[in-house]
Amino acid sequence: MDKSTEKDIDYNNDLAFSLAIKTLGTYAKDCIVDKDTKTMDPMLGSYLLANNLAIGLLFKAEGFEKELVAILKNAIDDAEYKINKSKKAS
Repeated sequence: MDKSTEKDIDYNNDLAFSLAIKTLGTYAKDCIVDKDTKTMDPMLGSYLLANNLAIGLLFKAEGFEKELVAILKNAIDDAEYKINKSKKAS
């Protein structure tokens, strides 16, 4: 991979991360919270965000749905690996 392509991928990765963080913040700020605990259900919120991202991506992946499902599974595995690796390093 040449430097230009690597730089473009790094930029797009940083952009995707920033957008994901903004989305998480917006969801946490605007979602309806439990009246008793005054907090949102983080597991339900995580599911809803991941599920709706997958729906949006699958909707746009006409003809490539199986490949996208594999990519989504790989992305989850890669994320888990990164988090576990960073936890071990700290």
